[in-house]
Parts: sequence; C-alpha cells; structure tokens
Amino acid sequence: MSAITIENDLVHYEALGRGRPVILVHGWLGSWRYWVPTMQHLSGKYRAYALDLWGFGDSGKDINKYAVKDQVHMLFKFFEGMGIRKAVLVGHSLGAAVCLNFARQYPEFTHRLFLISPPLVDMGGLGDDLPSRPATLPPKPAEPRPSAPPPTSVTYSSTSETLPSNPFRAAQQAQTPPSSTTSPASSAPTPPPESRPVPPVLPLSIATVPTPLPAEPPSQGFAPILAALTTNKPAALLARHIARDLPELEMLRTEVAKADEQAFVRTAQSLSAQNLALELKRLMTPTLLLHGEDDTLLPPPSETLVQRINRGKQSGYFLPLIEPTVGHFPMLEITAKFNRLLLDFLEAPDLTNVQFKDQWKRTIR
Repeated sequence: MSAITIENDLVHYEALGRGRPVILVHGWLGSWRYWVPTMQHLSGKYRAYALDLWGFGDSGKDINKYAVKDQVHMLFKFFEGMGIRKAVLVGHSLGAAVCLNFARQYPEFTHRLFLISPPLVDMGGLGDDLPSRPATLPPKPAEPRPSAPPPTSVTYSSTSETLPSNPFRAAQQAQTPPSSTTSPASSAPTPPPESRPVPPVLPLSIATVPTPLPAEPPSQGFAPILAALTTNKPAALLARHIARDLPELEMLRTEVAKADEQAFVRTAQSLSAQNLALELKRLMTPTLLLHGEDDTLLPPPSETLVQRINRGKQSGYFLPLIEPTVGHFPMLEITAKFNRLLLDFLEAPDLTNVQFKDQWKRTIR
C-alpha cells in the first residue's frame, strides 16, 4: 500500500509502469481497485496512478474534505507531492466531475481529459455561451495535421467538422427540439438518424461568432442524481446499478463498504449547484467523453445537450461516444475494448486521429 500525506490526512494510491503519467480517478461506487486491469494494460508505456478520493477506499475520512472543491485541491497537492508536471486525467462518475473541475482550474497541469459517465445534465445557460477565451487574443493558428487522412467515417477541415452518428435511443431522438432556423436543405427528405448531419462547427476566433442556438428551458438538473446518492445506502446503490453477473461484483462490494456514507452526500450536494455541462463547454483541453447507453445511475446526456457542449469547440478537441449494452462500469464490462480506446486516445496526435474499432459507436454526426 502506498500513501501520501496531504493537509494532515492520508491519501492512498497505487502506481504501476514507467513513462508519461496517467492519473485514474474512481467514481462513487468503488475505489482505486477497479482500475487494476487498466493500469496493467497501460504499464508497458505509461506510469499509471490510481488514487482514493477522500472519504473512499483507504484514504482519510474527514467529513470537512468531501466537497468536490476539496477533492480537486487534494488532486493538485498529489501532483505537487509526486512531482508530476502534467498528466492525462481519466475520471469516472464522481471522478470525472473532479477531473473536469481540475482541468478547468489547472489547465497547465492537464494534457488531456477522458471523462467516463460524468453527471452531465441540462441546467440551462448553454445556448449563446462561448468558451472562455479573451476577446483580445488573435485567432489560434491551425495546428499541423498529420499526412495520413482521418478515418473515412468522419471528416474534418479547418472550417467545419462532421462528428460521429448518434446511437441514442429513439425516445431521446424524439425529444430533441427542432432548430429555430431553417436552411434551404430543410425541405429535402430527412435522412435516417445515423447519417443526419448537424450544422458545421467552426473553429473559434475573434471573427467567428456561432449562430445562437434555440433557447431551452432548464431540466430537472441534478435533482434526480442528488436524490439517488443522498437517500440510498452505497451498497443498495451498487446492487441497483450494476450487472449481477459482473465478475468484479464482490470486489466492488468490498470497496464500496469502505466508503463513508457522508462522502456520497457531501460530494453530491457540492455538485448539485454546479453546471458541469457549461464547464465542459468552456473547457479548452482535448476531451474524450464516454457513456454506457444502459447506465441507470448516470444516464447519457441528450443529443441536444452534447451538441450544445460541442458548439464553438475547435476541431479535434471534443469527441463524445456512447457504447450500446454497457452500463455504469465500461472499464470492467468491456475491459479489452475500453483499454484499446484509452490507448488510442493517449497515443493519437489529436482526437481526429483516434482510431475506433467497429464496435465503437459515435454519438453525434
């Protein structure tokens, strides 16, 4: 067991491999331990760290340090204590919210960001919001592209991009509101959902101001997630939101039992007033977003919400995915596919060059 003392409290972590650092942060239903297969897969090329957030696993249990801002501060101190200058952050569930907040607060420490099942909900405020970049800066020059063309199923250019098709359930597609503007092509027959494009996304510059999207009323927001996390015992949550035939079930039960129940309550309460979707929209760090379609604890965001988050981002900086027939733990349910995707994400020059296997489905086009 490895540990570091931060703010007079213990932070447990494990590390494996040599190379560039990758930090893995667990979610509400678990600890560092469910990252072991991923750490083993990365260890040949990377130095993988998996740590326990305060209130979980074998880390300290001080109720005054459970808010997400305190977990972010702990992660920053972990960077300092371990001498890490910059790393790729991989966060799941609660860990995804912590990593997103960390990347927003400390972008200079964040090389890339992989968010798995973050609690993204529509809390409004996304229609006309732009990523936070000073208006006095000149347009960012286009980064050089590799000579090899991107995959044929998705095309990018310096002025527009086509993002992946949407495998969201039909019910979600039916809820997507129509655009407030009508283009000349609107009178043409509507193609099937898997091939229907969305308006091109332009790289942000002083001279490029995206057309406002139609306003949407805020949804219930974080309330259902808050209720689930604060009114149920951790063991009951795990039993309700995990496949009973998962081989790692007993391991997860053991790790969930170590968590302080107040860590669920305090972290959820601290997130309930935060608009994570807006924070992700404003983020300028290259980000891969992955959800399991059958995740019943933290369901995937709607197609409309994903489009609003992506509006205004530069090509190759944001790639959302959804995997059918997968629940809350893709790293355990589809371990081999998950690990291949993670390696592709780590090694590709940018997200336009991430090589997807046939089994990966893309959320929007």
